[in-house]
Amino acid sequence: MNRETKIKMLSGLMWLLAAWELLNALGSTIFLNWGAALYGWQEYASNAQSAIVFHQYGMVLYVLAVAYAIIATDVVKYEQMLWIVVVEQVVGAITSTVEVLNAQQIISWSNFALVHTPQVIIIALLWFLRPSAPSNQKGQAAPAAN
Repeated sequence: MNRETKIKMLSGLMWLLAAWELLNALGSTIFLNWGAALYGWQEYASNAQSAIVFHQYGMVLYVLAVAYAIIATDVVKYEQMLWIVVVEQVVGAITSTVEVLNAQQIISWSNFALVHTPQVIIIALLWFLRPSAPSNQKGQAAPAAN
């Protein structure tokens, strides 16, 4: 796959992730009842203290959505910022793993698998689509580093 195609695909992935974060941010703040129902967390969202936690989580998701949109505008220029995505995926995996292992019943094993599969896929896509990844094309000069 040539570099230009990888850059376009990575940009598209970042726009998709930005939209996903925005959707989840809206479901954690403005549309909390809808967001909680989507993930089966209505019981938690009905508690006032939990609703505050969801709102704080939503604020972080708004920031991530903006960061991902910025990265999507120029994935070559902002390649180092892709680590934000990796960190988010790894921290999310660790957090959900700890919660399941501690039997907090916050997520079920099926939700656990549903969460981790996309996380692994996202990290793999970032690794293979990153602009600095070696290309399998021969005879083309590599672009100069800035």
